[in-house]
Amino acid sequence: MESNFKLSADTIAARARNLGPRERKPFVEQLCGADFTLVSQVMALLEQSDSEAHQWQHAGDSDEWQPASLIGARLGAYQLLTLIGSGGMGEVYLAQRIDKEFEQQVAIKLVRGSLLTDDVRARLRTERQILASLRHPNIATLLDGGTAPDGTPYLVMEYIEGIPIDAYCDRHELSIEQRLHLFCKVCAAVQCAHQSLIVHRDLKPNNILVTAAGEPKLLDFGIAKLLDTQLALHDPAVTRHDFRVMTPAHASPEQIRGEPITTASDIYVLGVLLYELLSGKRPFTLPLNYRLTDIEKLVCNETPPAPSVMVERCARETPGLMYDLAYSRGTQVKRLQRTLRGDLDCIVLMALRKEPARRYASAAQFAEDVQHWLNERPVLASKDSWLYRSSKFARRHMLVVVAGIFIVALLSAFSIVTYRQSQKLARERDSVASERNRAEQVSSFLVDLFEQSDPSQARGNDLKARDLLDVGARRIDNNLQSQPATRATLLNTIGKVYGSLGLYKEAADSLEKSLRAREQLYGEQHDDIATALTALSDVHLAQGKLDAADNELKRAFAMQRALHGELAVEQAPILRMMGRVALERGDYALAERRLHDALSLYDQHGKSDSLDKAAVLSDLGKALADQYREAEAVPLYHAALAIEVGALGNDDPRVAELKDRLADALEGQGKYDQAAPIFREAVDTKRRVLGSTHPQTIDALENFGNFLRRKGDYAQAQALLTEALQTNRKLYGEQHTYVGYDRVNLGLLNYDRGDYARAETEFRAALSIYEHSLEPDNVLIAGAKIGLGRSLTRLGQTPQAIVVLREAIAIASDGLGTDNPVTDTGRAALGIALIDSDKQQAQALLQHSQASVEQTYGKQAVISREVRSGLQRLQAN
Repeated sequence: MESNFKLSADTIAARARNLGPRERKPFVEQLCGADFTLVSQVMALLEQSDSEAHQWQHAGDSDEWQPASLIGARLGAYQLLTLIGSGGMGEVYLAQRIDKEFEQQVAIKLVRGSLLTDDVRARLRTERQILASLRHPNIATLLDGGTAPDGTPYLVMEYIEGIPIDAYCDRHELSIEQRLHLFCKVCAAVQCAHQSLIVHRDLKPNNILVTAAGEPKLLDFGIAKLLDTQLALHDPAVTRHDFRVMTPAHASPEQIRGEPITTASDIYVLGVLLYELLSGKRPFTLPLNYRLTDIEKLVCNETPPAPSVMVERCARETPGLMYDLAYSRGTQVKRLQRTLRGDLDCIVLMALRKEPARRYASAAQFAEDVQHWLNERPVLASKDSWLYRSSKFARRHMLVVVAGIFIVALLSAFSIVTYRQSQKLARERDSVASERNRAEQVSSFLVDLFEQSDPSQARGNDLKARDLLDVGARRIDNNLQSQPATRATLLNTIGKVYGSLGLYKEAADSLEKSLRAREQLYGEQHDDIATALTALSDVHLAQGKLDAADNELKRAFAMQRALHGELAVEQAPILRMMGRVALERGDYALAERRLHDALSLYDQHGKSDSLDKAAVLSDLGKALADQYREAEAVPLYHAALAIEVGALGNDDPRVAELKDRLADALEGQGKYDQAAPIFREAVDTKRRVLGSTHPQTIDALENFGNFLRRKGDYAQAQALLTEALQTNRKLYGEQHTYVGYDRVNLGLLNYDRGDYARAETEFRAALSIYEHSLEPDNVLIAGAKIGLGRSLTRLGQTPQAIVVLREAIAIASDGLGTDNPVTDTGRAALGIALIDSDKQQAQALLQHSQASVEQTYGKQAVISREVRSGLQRLQAN
C-alpha cells in the first residue's frame, strides 16, 4: 500500500470480518504489504472478534450478516419492513411505527455487526449528533435513535421517497434554468449545515434525493466532519490522518491529500455536482483500477475543462450521447454549449479551484452567484469590466435601454423617413413579384408534369403515378436549381408521395434533398426544417434505420421547442414519431410516454377530434397490443376509427390499417368470429387501393395469414404468408428483418401442421437474418429461438433444444419482464423438452405457463394442447 494511505489494524480487521476463514489471511496480507507486525495485529483482532461474535435472536446463529433475516424485527417503537439500501458500514431499512401513537414510516440505519469497532460506534454517535443539530426543509430529519438488543446502535430518520438529483433532472428533462433553481436549494441546505459547524464531505448525487414534489433532500451525514472543537475531539474518524473516508469521484483536492477539511471542501464538491447537472459529465474521469496516487495526480494537478468545452468534446467524440444529454435538458447541443459558455463556465470553475481560499467563501455566496446569472446580473466569478457590466445592465433593464435607444433613433429617423418609405414600397413590389413568380413556377411544373399523361406525349405508354413522380423528380433537379424555395417545397411533396407508395429509397432521396435545400435557405432553425426532419424520420423508420430516425426526431423536437415553447402543438407529430421509434425498438414504456405526451398536446390545443390525434390513438393501441394488453388497446382503436371513418370514409388506406390492428387485438382476446371479417376487409381494401406490393398490404397479409394458421386453415395461410415473403424479398432483399419475420411465420405454420424439419429450416434462416439486422436482445430473436427449440424437441434433438430455449427465455425476460406471454411460451416449450430428463422442473414449468399460454393462444392452439398433453404424461408416470 502507498505510505500516505496506510490503513489501521482496526479498519483492515473490520473489512476482513465479512470474508470466509480461507479468504481472510490473503486479504489481510495484501492490504498490510510487508508490515508483518500489522498483519499480526489484524489477525489477533479477528480472532478476538470471532470469539465474542453474537447476533440478534432474529438473525439466527450464523456468523454472517444477514440483512433479510432482520425484516420483521422490532427496534423500539418501530418494525423493520424491508431493506432499501446497503453500503460499506451497514444497511438502511424502511420501518413502520407500531406503538399505536401515530402512523409513520421511517428509515432506520443499522451498522453491520461485524464492523462495530470503537471508531465506527464513535462515527455513528457523531452522525446522530450532527443530524440532531440540523433543522432545514431540504435536510432529512433525525427522528430518533437507540441501541439494539445486541448493542448495535441505530438511527431513525425521516423516510425520503425520491430519486438522485441527477436522475431526477434527466428524467424530467429539466432545463438549465430549472436545474440551477434546484441547485440553489441544495446550496441553502449545505449553508445550514455549515452554519451549524458541519461539513458534509460526501455531496454526491446519490446523497441528494428529489421528491415527487420537486424538493431536494440532503442525506447521509455518515462521514461528515464537525468543526466544533469539543465535538471533534470525540470523533476519531475525523482526527486520525491514516484513514480517509470519501467518494473519490466527488472529493476535493484537500480530501484526497489528507489535509484539514473545511467548508471550502463542500464548495468544491458542490462545483462537481453543478458541473454534472449542467453538462452531463464529471470534470474528471477516473481511470479503471485507480489508486490513490492516480486520483491525486488527476484531481490535485490537472485543470478540468470548462463545462462548455466538455460538451463540445463529447459532441465530437460521442455525438449520440451528447444528443441525448442535450435532449434531457430540453435543448440542442450547440444551444447548450452557448448557454454554458461564459458566466456559467466561470461559476463552476471558481468552485473547482485547487486552492480552497480562492473558491466561493460560502455555499450562500455560491448560490447567490448562480442566482445573479439567472437574473442576468454580473456574477462574481467572471472578470469585471465596463463592457461586461454594461451588457448585464442592458439585459436587466431591457425596456429602459430599448426605450432610450428608440427615442434617439426616432429623432434621427425623421430626416430619412421618405427614403425608407420608398425603399419599403420597392421591397414589397419585389416580394409580391417573387411570390407570383413562385406560384407560376409551381403551376407550370404541375401542368408540364400532368401533360405527360396526354397520349400524344406518352406515345402510347400507360403512365402510372410512379412514372409521373420519377419524371417530376428529374425535372426538379434539372430545371429548378435557381429557385431553391420552390425546389425544396416540391421535393418535400414528392418525397411524401413516394413514401405513401412504399417507395422508401426514392422517398428518402427526395426528402434529404429538400432538407439540405431548406438548411441552406433558413440556417439552423426553422419550422420548415423541423417538418422536413420529421418527414424524413418517417421514411427511415419504414426502412428500419432507427438510429437515423431517432437523431432526426431529437433535432426536430429541440428545434420546435426552441421556436414555439415547451407546450407547442407543433411538437405533437414529433412525439408521435418518437413513440413509434421506441415501439419498433421494443421500449414499450418510452413509447407509451411519448404517445401520451402527444395526445395531451392535441387535447390542450382543442384537436381532440383531429386525424392527427386518431393516428396517435392507433399507435398507442399498437403499443399496448404488442404487450398483450389487447383489452386496453381495443377501446383506443374504436375511438380512432370513429374519427377516421367520419373524416375519410371506409375505403381510405389509413382506415384499413386501423381495422387490421383492431382485428389483431380482437383475435388476441379470443374473439375470432369478430376478427375474421375485419381482417378480410382490411386486406381487400389495401390490395385495391395500395396494390399488392405496398408494405401496408404485406402487413395485412401477414396478420391475416397468422390468424388463419391459428384457426387451422393451413392451405390459405400458406398462400398468404408465402406471398408476403416473396414480395418482401423483392422489395428489400434476402437479409432484411421483414424477410426474417416472414420466415418465422412460415416456420410456425410448418410446425403446426407437423412438418418439423421444414420448420427448423425456416427458424434457422430467420435467426441468421436477425443476427445481422437486430440487436442481440431483441424480442423477435426470442420468438424465433422458441420456434427452433420446439422443432428440435420434436426432431429428437432435446439437449440442443434445451440450450436454445433457455437462451430465448433469458432474452424475453430481459426485454419484457419475467411474466409475459413470450417468456411463458418459452417456459412451456422448455417444460415439454425436459419431460424425459427432469420431470420435477418440467412439471413446474408447464403448470406455471399453462394459464398464460391458453389465454394468449386459445385452448385449441397447438402449443396449448402440447402443454396439456405434457402434464398428462407427467401425471401418468
